[in-house]
Amino acid sequence: MTSAISAKGTVIVWDYLPLLEGVNITGVTQSVDAIDVTSHDASDSFREYTVGLKDGGEVSLEANFITSDTNGQIAMHTDFQAGSSKPVFILLPMAQGIAMSFTAVATKFEPSFPVDGKMGLSAAFKVTGMPTLLTSQTNGMGGLAGIEETGSAALSISPTPAVGTYVYTCTVNTASTWVKLTCTAAAHTIYVNAVSQTSGVQGDAITLGDAGTDTLIWILVYSATTKSPRLYKLTVTRPAA
Repeated sequence: MTSAISAKGTVIVWDYLPLLEGVNITGVTQSVDAIDVTSHDASDSFREYTVGLKDGGEVSLEANFITSDTNGQIAMHTDFQAGSSKPVFILLPMAQGIAMSFTAVATKFEPSFPVDGKMGLSAAFKVTGMPTLLTSQTNGMGGLAGIEETGSAALSISPTPAVGTYVYTCTVNTASTWVKLTCTAAAHTIYVNAVSQTSGVQGDAITLGDAGTDTLIWILVYSATTKSPRLYKLTVTRPAA
């Protein structure tokens, strides 16, 4: 019986936020130069080689073009135009506990608009320096709580936060325009919507969308650069007035 694993659920995290609705991810295409060191002293007629410089390679992404993905696809386009290098993770499905970690610059941003199909996005990233394959997973987030603007009421987050539960929801009062979260992940680096946060300490206000919309909040945690991160999603619903 095969040991093949479904790739569904793999995501590129660019500058601590995921690029939404990836369809196909390829890479990292690492390579190494082979230097010909064949000499007259060779014992046979076969060429001999030694290893030269290594290249971190490239990553390619095919995705649905999500124009509302302000902090993901659109932010990546901004970095592309600025020539900014950013930290990147390719996170395999969470159950695998494996990731690729590297720094990269965006080298391609090509949206497509077919008359008979979906809006698409083709992007590419050039790895700068050495990519790292992370084969063990960080311990993760053990607690998640928060308050909303109206009356500073506590958020009712569902389901009960746990290390291995990655998708959460909550609903706020229509009048609330922000929430503040407290994430518990001792001895971890925590990013909430790409903003660094201290374990057990309430973070700054996160602005919500208009009444009648949902706001996605992404929480990325990892304990060391040698550990694969865990990525959590909280959808905050602000009902219509």
